[in-house]
Order: sequence, then C-alpha cells, then structure tokens
Amino acid sequence: MINYTEINNARISALREINADIFGFNLVKPLPADWMEKTIYIPASTSVRPGLYSFEFTPYMREIVNILHPTDITRFVSIIKDGQSGFTTALVVGGICYIISETPDGILFTASDIQLAAKTVEERLDPVIRSSSLNHLIRPNVIKRSNNRSGDTSKKKEFAGGTLTSAGTNSANTFRMFSAKYIFADDYDTSPTEIGKEGSPKMVMKTRQNSFGDKAKTFMISTPTVTQTSATYKQYLLGTQEKWNWPCPHCGQYFPVEWFVKLEDGSKSGVIYDLDDEKKLIPDSIRYVTPCCKGIILEKEKYDLNLLGKWIPTVEKPVERNHRSFQKNSIYNPPGFDGWRTLVEEWLAANPHGEKANTLLLKVFNNLRLGLPYAEVGEAPRVNELMENTREYVPGVIPDLTCEKDGNGSIIMLTLSCDINGIMETDNEDVRLDWEILAHSSSGPTYSVDHGSIGTFKRLRDKSKAERENDHNRDKYTLSHGMNFSVWPLFEELIRKSYPMESNTSETRNIDITVVDTGFGEKLAMQFIKSLYADGIMIYGVKGRVEDSYTKITVDKTKISRSKEHPKHLYNIEVNLVKEDLASFMKLKTGDDGTQPSGFMNYPQPTDGKYTMKSYFIHYEGERKTEVKKNNETVGFRWEKKNNQSLNHFWDVRIYNLVAPLVYLDIVKQSDPSLKNLTWEEFVMMITQ
Repeated sequence: MINYTEINNARISALREINADIFGFNLVKPLPADWMEKTIYIPASTSVRPGLYSFEFTPYMREIVNILHPTDITRFVSIIKDGQSGFTTALVVGGICYIISETPDGILFTASDIQLAAKTVEERLDPVIRSSSLNHLIRPNVIKRSNNRSGDTSKKKEFAGGTLTSAGTNSANTFRMFSAKYIFADDYDTSPTEIGKEGSPKMVMKTRQNSFGDKAKTFMISTPTVTQTSATYKQYLLGTQEKWNWPCPHCGQYFPVEWFVKLEDGSKSGVIYDLDDEKKLIPDSIRYVTPCCKGIILEKEKYDLNLLGKWIPTVEKPVERNHRSFQKNSIYNPPGFDGWRTLVEEWLAANPHGEKANTLLLKVFNNLRLGLPYAEVGEAPRVNELMENTREYVPGVIPDLTCEKDGNGSIIMLTLSCDINGIMETDNEDVRLDWEILAHSSSGPTYSVDHGSIGTFKRLRDKSKAERENDHNRDKYTLSHGMNFSVWPLFEELIRKSYPMESNTSETRNIDITVVDTGFGEKLAMQFIKSLYADGIMIYGVKGRVEDSYTKITVDKTKISRSKEHPKHLYNIEVNLVKEDLASFMKLKTGDDGTQPSGFMNYPQPTDGKYTMKSYFIHYEGERKTEVKKNNETVGFRWEKKNNQSLNHFWDVRIYNLVAPLVYLDIVKQSDPSLKNLTWEEFVMMITQ
C-alpha cells in the first residue's frame, strides 16, 4: 500500500531544503580578501607557508584582490611586477576561487602558453580547491561519446553559473574565441601584438566582454620586458600608475618604496650600501634612506611598515577611465623571499665598480627585481657568445641525434630561405642569392644545417684590391630565367635535395617549406615561386612591409600577413618585430642543467670556410636597434645597418627562416576550416603525437 503521508513529508522536506538554499544565497558579498582569509587553505605542496591564506605577509595584495568585489567600479587592472611575487596565488588562484563561490560567471585564465596554463591549474589551483573544500562547486569530470573529457579538466572547469577556461596568452585565438566576464591574463607580455585586423588583445578582450558592460573585469599581469615593446607596461601607463608607499617611521610622511631616487640636492634615496677598500660590499651597511627626511630604515622593519603601507597613484587623471595600474618590486617582499643583500649583490654584478655595466644582467634586474621594463637603445647584437653555440655535427646533416641528446625532442620542420642582392639593369645583371637551411625542434631551439651563396656579386666597397683588379674575370649571375648563370636552377637543386640524418645517414629528409625574399627582383622571383608551387613544392615569397619604416610603440602589429597582390604566394612580414625576436634569441643561454630555452640557436662545426666569423657570424653584428623620435618623443624603433660597410645578408636569411614556420602554420589553418584557430603549440602536439 502506498504511504501518502511519507511521500508528502518527503516532498515538504525537499521544498524546505530548496528554500534554505535559495535564501541562504548571500546578496551582500564579503570582500574577496576577507573571504580568502576565512576560506582559502594553501596546501604544503604549493607553498612554504601552508594553512589558511593570510594577507599579513603580503598586505600589498589586499587592495588589489578586493577589486574583484562586485561593487568596485574598476574595469581594467594592469600590473607590472617582479618575478615570483605571489600574484598567482593571491590574485589568480584566490580570485578564481572567490568568483566560483561568491560571484559565479564566465572566467578566462591565460598563462604564457597553453601548457603552462594547464600546469598552473593542475599544480596551483586544483590543490587549493580541494584543500579549501570547494571541489563540490565544480561539476565532476565526465567522458562524452567523442571521448573528450568535460566538467573538471586542466583546460576547462564547469560550475553553477559559469565556466573557467584556461588557455595561452601567446595565442591570438585565445582572445578571439572566448567570452568571459572575468579575464586573468597572466604573462600578458607574451600576448600577440595584434589579432588579425581586430586590433590589440585588449581591444579584442573588451569586445568579448561588451555584454557584461562595466561589470566585467580584466586583469593584465606580467613581469615587463623591454620598454619599447612591453604590452603590460603600455597598459600600466594608461592607468593610475600606483606605487606601494610606507609611512616614514621618522617623520610620518608616506613615500614610494623604490630602489634608487636622486633627490633635488643631489643626494640619494632608496636602498643604500657601502663598499670596503677592495670595493666589496659591506653587508651590514645596507639600509634604506627615506626621501622625505633622509631617515634610516633597516630591512627588519619592512614587515611592520608593510602592514601600514598603502597604494598611492602617481597620476591625478589616468588616460583611461576606471583603469587601475600597479608597479610591484622586490624591496618590500615578505620574509622568506630574497632579501636586500641578495638584491644589492645582483645590482653590483650588473654594475661592476669601474667597469661597463652588464646590460643583460641589468635588464634581468630591472625586470625580475624591480618589476620595471628595460629601455634598449641603440642596441647591436654581439656574436662572440653566439659562436659558443657551435656543436659537434657537421654542415649538410640534419642533427636529429644532437637534438634528442639536448633534450629538445625531435626535428619537426626543415626550412630553407634566401636573401637576394645585386644589380639587374639592361646592360648589367649581377646578383647573389644567400641561403640557409634551418632545422626547428619540437621544444623550440633551432639547428642551422647549412648555408651558402649562389653568385659572385659584391658591392664595390666590399671588394678587396685583388677582387677589383680581377673583377672582369668572374662569372656574373642573373635572376633572369633560361639564361646562363641564372641563380634559380641551382637554388631549385637545394630545394629538391634530400638531406641525410645524423643518426643514420642512409635516411634522408626533404625541405618542408621554402621562403624567398622578393624585395629585390620581385617579378622574376614570383615567376620562380609560382612555377615550383605548381609542381607541388611548398614555396612562398616574403618581403618587408614597405609602408612601415619603423615599428610604432603604440600600434600593435602581426608578424606576417598575406599580400594583396599575390595572396596565394606572397607574405608581408613586419621585419622589425622578427628582428627583435632574433636579437633576443641571440642572448639566450643554456640552464645550469644544460637545458636550452625555446629559440636557442645551435650551429655545426666550421667546415670548408662555412660558419666562420668572416663568412657567416659577422652578419649577425651588421644591424642595430635604434629609437625613432618625433618632437623629442620616442614613437617607435627600427633595425638598421650600422654603416654602409656592414654585412647583414645571413642575418636577413635567418629572419626569413624564422617566419617560415608561421607561414607554414597559416597554410595549414587555411587548408581546413576546423583548423582555423590552430596554435603553434597545438600544431606541434598534433604532428609529434
């Protein structure tokens, strides 16, 4: 017999539970910082200070975290910071947890690349969610029929009211694809300068958040890099430009805590130290001199001063409304972080007494310790250290074995590029085609395979006396087709040739993509390109954008774009941006354990006159980076030859080899509509798994 009384009681009980849930939802939300200190438990696996999170050690984080409260009118937050400063734990992890629990809505979190974003979620966010007993808010992991996981993964978490998506800051598609009320763009300096014709990543993010109006919030966080190109620093200048201030224990006046300040009377404020007679640091002499009354502060006092500290804007009217920006340095880091002595020692290493400053160490100090960008002016790459990257393999061989031993995975792409110079006049055809073959590894480092030149052209100023006297005896090459000494048949041989593998010379590999500089002799070069393309060869033309003599600081650019004249066969490239990449790759060093960072450049043994300073490496010193000024204001930068005698042909050839993978990826994306949002990281995973 059916017991209707029990059924009715069960129904009433269920309604009461629903009613309790509804009216238990707090309309008045707690401040995020207060909520975190009561809720967020940091496990030992993610921090040296496990337990309930406390802003006692990082009071400078409290005000920034509270911007997440629904009543705060701040729309954009940009933060330039020192390295390892706790922002990921407090703002990103803690902020995401607060949103999921208290103000659920769509969240986009990005790190420098998709792998790091996933790692941050797995190793930083997930443990905190579990230890803070918030995992019941996340939809459980399920496997759909397509064998794709959903619900709770490192790339996507679903919860009542919204979804957390994690992706790579360095991918244009990240900002184009996802719409979210809250965006945490970590490592924002790695974001693309331009997303197609849609503008900067910030503009695209703003468009994607239009439906949320002024309730949306975007956090752009990064350790800044170079002043002229740092995306986060540009955003910082649009905001309130706030600095952390201490109250002077001697006069009570608040002052910004900065590394070095030159006062009006010529004296110094900031972190001050003394050297002994041998110009060695006297550790006990390190102190902070205040700018207000020149009072002395010792490092042991910074804990108490931080508790009394506050953020103070340095501009009265920010360029952008409702945009707060902050600059964080390592001077006021809490106990347990590197102290003042370490900072001073690093500063002295970058500025040795009586010697020229070490610009590389100085840049690292500015970026990672002071949270400031470094202004690179008149910079010219140096190749002496680059030549130390010479390895044991020989020219003409694909170094797959060396690549594997280096821990760089496999060779995923072989590119060939060329640069053309010379004279093509009615009665005087005299050209030279410089080329290089480059192997690209799955983890990012590259290996030069071979280089050379076709043709004998030299500018008169570059010829020796003997060469000038015997000039009438040399063979002159041409770009014309079907002629004796045409460069094209010889270059075609390089394109079609199979190259032996280092691990097994009986095994070979062909060139995956060839790019040809069409800046000189475009009509004849395009004729060659289209002829081979019709024969199934993956070959494309590239040339610098002629309308841009320099790269503007305030205008975002994309590195490649299809030419309107030859959309199927020619790409325009933003040369200055790619040269910026190449200059940074030249400075890369191996880690203490021998690991090579992405972009690290490897070279074979010098053989038969190849890969010597005179024949090859000197070209990497042929250009320098200079500022472009208008009305005494820096508006951009350009790379240009040092002087008329400077050689830069193989520098240019390497530029074209660096854009070759970008062209290849664009071709793949155009080949299949389902791949239109494919990133380079995803492409590498696709071809290596």
